[in-house]
Amino acid sequence: MSRLLAETLAVMIKDLRTEFRTRIALNALGLFALTVLAAVSYTVGPYRITAEDRPFLLAVLLWIVIFFAALAGLDRSFVKEEESHTAPLLRLAASPTAVWLGKLGFNLILIYLLMAILVPLYCILMGYEIVLVGGFVAILVVGGFALAVITTIVAAIIARALTRGALFSVLSLPLLLPLLIFLIQGTSGAAGGDADVVSNSIRAVVSMGGIMTIVSALLFPTVWND
Repeated sequence: MSRLLAETLAVMIKDLRTEFRTRIALNALGLFALTVLAAVSYTVGPYRITAEDRPFLLAVLLWIVIFFAALAGLDRSFVKEEESHTAPLLRLAASPTAVWLGKLGFNLILIYLLMAILVPLYCILMGYEIVLVGGFVAILVVGGFALAVITTIVAAIIARALTRGALFSVLSLPLLLPLLIFLIQGTSGAAGGDADVVSNSIRAVVSMGGIMTIVSALLFPTVWND
């Protein structure tokens, strides 16, 4: 267990150091999210949606921004290993489980960093008022985890493909769309003060995240060593 933890931390720290040196994924995530946020806040704004439609429509816009920003930046976790020809060395240095956990941890840090910056800005610029703040934070936490789990395993699958960008979107969409629906419902419920909708959405997202975590853990050694 201690060896697995040490290898996982080594992979995650290596990726963080590389990312903060090159800033490729950070730039892709940040620029896409801020550009879309600026466009949405300018064209829609806080007052162009009726009061009864605001909880749902603003939840839709929020998760569309997070969703496509994630697609723009989180596919880099395995692609950079193939592009820099470090994947064979990584296979020798760490077990497949440690590599998967390290990459998952790296993507989790990126998506939570994106949310920490983007969500407060979105709520301020769009005038999005949340009634159940605790439920909203829980939705963001479990949603970010499920999003990171799915994008990590899809990034591993498409890392050696020639048309990685298009393939990443094609493979991710069927897995992420049901998740996106539950996250929008939960966020809309948190904004509208409906605790039952929030708790049901959290249970659904946790279930999806748990299933994808187990499937990813079982599938990754085959994908990584193939």
